[in-house]
Amino acid sequence: MTGWGYRVRVVLASAAVAVMAAEVGGWWWQQQLQALARVNPTAASVRLCESALAALPPMVERVRRLPTAAFESVPRPLLGALFDRLGGLQQAWMPAYPAGFTDLARAELVRGRVNEAGVHLDAALARSPSSARLQRMAAMVLLMQGDLAAALEALAVAEAIAPGLRSPPVQLIADEEARVRMRALELRDRYYPRRRVDNALALARALRSAGEAAAAEGLLAAHAEHPEVQLEMARWAIDDGDRGGAAIRLDAVIGNRACPRGLRSRAWAMLALVRELDGDPSGALAAAERALALEPESPHPWMALAALAESRGDFEAALGHLRRAWGMSPTDVGLLTRIARVAEQAGRPADAFLALERAVEVDPESPAAAARLVALQIRQGRYAEAAIAVSRALDRHPTDPVLIELTERLRREIGAR
Repeated sequence: MTGWGYRVRVVLASAAVAVMAAEVGGWWWQQQLQALARVNPTAASVRLCESALAALPPMVERVRRLPTAAFESVPRPLLGALFDRLGGLQQAWMPAYPAGFTDLARAELVRGRVNEAGVHLDAALARSPSSARLQRMAAMVLLMQGDLAAALEALAVAEAIAPGLRSPPVQLIADEEARVRMRALELRDRYYPRRRVDNALALARALRSAGEAAAAEGLLAAHAEHPEVQLEMARWAIDDGDRGGAAIRLDAVIGNRACPRGLRSRAWAMLALVRELDGDPSGALAAAERALALEPESPHPWMALAALAESRGDFEAALGHLRRAWGMSPTDVGLLTRIARVAEQAGRPADAFLALERAVEVDPESPAAAARLVALQIRQGRYAEAAIAVSRALDRHPTDPVLIELTERLRREIGAR
């Protein structure tokens, strides 16, 4: 090897060692800073503002990952200075990323300069328009500026991108929440174009729940031959009392051998309900057994068997079938709600409480799930637990009318004793 080649290799090896040392140093510094922020966020903020290390590229990258919630208790002037410095460093070293503009927007919000914050957020969104968190932050600023329509649109975009995200929190009334959810469903195709059938089904269900059945059916017309759509339309036909129309759609799915076994099993399970409603219990049981034979690990046959047991008044058997279904679909909130109802009818309130508590854990952002739990606690005379549960629920959903009514009911129940 020539002397020149040797020197090049030494330089490259030294550079690699330096990069690795910087990365390790950045990781160590971040860990130290996080530990300090947990016990003394003000001291951590001062260190970030004054330390020369914070200006080095590895440190800038590491600091970008620090949770901003850790600095909420820092005095506002210091917090503004902190976000100013971090934003400036991130803009210098990572100009293509939105983080610098986001921190500068935070600095302006700390100072109460809403319009200036909006300018920085626009720059951040130009770099990352599909960031649900940035969209929610923009909605918060738009609300401060008094532009409700634009704020709701930004929240709908965030919901379309990341359903269920609630950070940063934006307080709306129930009607505005409903408008955001509906608009988000309308926007879903823009962000998930490969899931057009799923998107159409979700929007159609929302339209039907809002009383717009004709619009829901019209929306699904373009996908009428899809098995999932046929099953949904059959479900609606059952709800509307059109059992003959439901049977026709279910037979089409059952007879389609190219259809996955799981969907054919669901069709058999729904046909069992149709036959039960038609006064054919033996035919209903046979259909449920066909569903079970096709897909024994699916919850749908067990739910059909539970419905047949309920119609006979055998709530113990129904609860047993629903428990089997729960084991196969442990996060299905609708199933958990049904288990609670049947368990209460079977005289097993402990099982009902377990199911509804699990439903609240699975879907903590649903006021309906929390309301069901509180209502059961009131019915069972567990007033202290109901007071705690409704207080927690109102912290999340302070304008929900059902929770407010349950609070008044709880007061009346306690006052009557």
